[in-house]
Amino acid sequence: MTDFDRPTPDTNGADDASPPADPSVTAPVAVPTGPAVEAGPAARPRDRVRWLAAASLIVLVVLATAAITLMLTGSTAPSTVQGYVPADSVMYGEMRLDLPGDQRQKLGQFLSKFPGFADQANLDTKLDEVLDRLVAQGTQDKQTYTKDVKPWFDGEVAFAVGPIPSAPATDPAAMARDARALLILSIKDEAVARSWFASTLGEAGVTGTPQDYAGTQMTVFDSPKSGGPQAAYAITGGKVAVVGDVASVKAAIDTRGAGALAKTPSFSAAKAALTGDDLGFMVVDMKSLVDASTRLSGTLASAPPLSESLRKLIPDWAAMRLRVEGDALVADGVYPHVAALPGAKENRANGVAAYAPASTIAIVAGNDLGSSVRDWIAFYRQEPSLTEAFKQIDQAANFLGGLDQAVGWLGDTGIVVARAGDGVEGGLISIPADAAGGQRLLTTLRSFVQLGGAQAGMTTRDEAYAGQTITILDLGTVRGLAGMAGSLGGAPVDPSMLPDDHVEIAYAATDTVVVIGSSPEFVKHVLDAGAGASLAKDARFSALLGRVGATHNGLQFVDLAAIRGLVESAMSTASAAERTNYDTTVKPFIAPFDALIAAGVVGSELDQAHLVVTVK
Repeated sequence: MTDFDRPTPDTNGADDASPPADPSVTAPVAVPTGPAVEAGPAARPRDRVRWLAAASLIVLVVLATAAITLMLTGSTAPSTVQGYVPADSVMYGEMRLDLPGDQRQKLGQFLSKFPGFADQANLDTKLDEVLDRLVAQGTQDKQTYTKDVKPWFDGEVAFAVGPIPSAPATDPAAMARDARALLILSIKDEAVARSWFASTLGEAGVTGTPQDYAGTQMTVFDSPKSGGPQAAYAITGGKVAVVGDVASVKAAIDTRGAGALAKTPSFSAAKAALTGDDLGFMVVDMKSLVDASTRLSGTLASAPPLSESLRKLIPDWAAMRLRVEGDALVADGVYPHVAALPGAKENRANGVAAYAPASTIAIVAGNDLGSSVRDWIAFYRQEPSLTEAFKQIDQAANFLGGLDQAVGWLGDTGIVVARAGDGVEGGLISIPADAAGGQRLLTTLRSFVQLGGAQAGMTTRDEAYAGQTITILDLGTVRGLAGMAGSLGGAPVDPSMLPDDHVEIAYAATDTVVVIGSSPEFVKHVLDAGAGASLAKDARFSALLGRVGATHNGLQFVDLAAIRGLVESAMSTASAAERTNYDTTVKPFIAPFDALIAAGVVGSELDQAHLVVTVK
């Protein structure tokens, strides 16, 4: 998206009949449609409040309908709004509310899991009813969706931002004045759309001056007294309405609907990688944003400059799209592979799931964590601004044999939370790259507790289980730990207000797994999972993982249904009224959600990230 080229105007188009007019020679008149708009040069908004109120109303009426309007008219047509994006934009996002391709059918299947949408035959009617209520509430019963918006709105919404203001950060007024942003709406009836905009702005007390620009009528509003950008709107090509600052509206008109966005290498690469129909798409020119951030921070003495080495780790661009499947919402991201970026470089099934108990409700795991941490440490050691910080870190790590000894033994590693009756248990599970190194570290930590923790009531003990040794570190009572924290300068806590239960950490280190858990029971469950039923062997989890990448460099999983079950169990003490309210107004809308899973996938040219939220 860097260096967008503004296309040459099509001399055959009707909009090219006139060259850009000089706005200074256009006599100010009132917006010509809608009797509520005041006429004459004396009619000016009192201040910025009126413009903001009008703009907010327009955005509210259009975007508040977006989430459900997605269902209305399936289409395979390419995006119309995309062609009107100014060439110098650094961020672009669109919502395909017209549902291209298979998205209408799939979204209908998805929504059928929720109350009120089971009967697909009456789907459009039900959606219109909901949208009418939303718009009526947002406009204080002045408008409805079916009467005021649907007649002109064609289902596509987009925004564009940029370029970033070049004014120094020490001049906020200049930065605000130079801000660039644009809202683009597809329309199907130009006359009705013009009438709606005029009446909506008029009801808000906003007046404007019509100007002819490149053969298109553009309504320009007075500059806000606060010094922000001067706003304008126009309907161009009979296809879109554009609302934003004057410079961005003019740039949108200049595109003639044939903007250069889709021709940029970043956009083309993103669309090629993110195949299939979608509901929304966004692409960001990361290079331009970083350059602007560096330029702005250079004007602030207190802001540390971004080093060149850090800058090289940021991809040139990033893109994301949202689509719906019959049983899931899917978000996919893509960005250029940065070879210098520390982290796991190999895609394979993360080993933590093979030791996570089958009752796992959440897992966050990464491949080759020790190697990744060492790479990051080596990278940050080269940063001059972090020299002093690393001296302190190294001093603390020397007690464990150094940073490399402390983390170098880690292989695939993750945090796991599992059900334990009506509660939860959890801890860290690592498939060691150096089993002996992990065992040495834990032995060192045990020695510290034995030598330094005796006076604080800390003890250690061992327990044999399934041919392995589980070590339990009893850290004393919660009251005792709170008192210790207070003596070390922590926040004062009245010990009598805390439970007298003991806090224990248990661990076991074998040649194949190292587990540090919240209790001996969790460690036992991990050892059992490695030899028997584990999360990796669960058919539901395996199917979910296959949707985001069976081979990956990291994964996240949340069992939404299980968490809801735990919450409902905890509501056993709730009053009858609270339980009834939950059962009738909350549960029906969250009960369909089943699970969330996400994974990252490394590529030779492009890296990708995938997230799926399923319903049942």
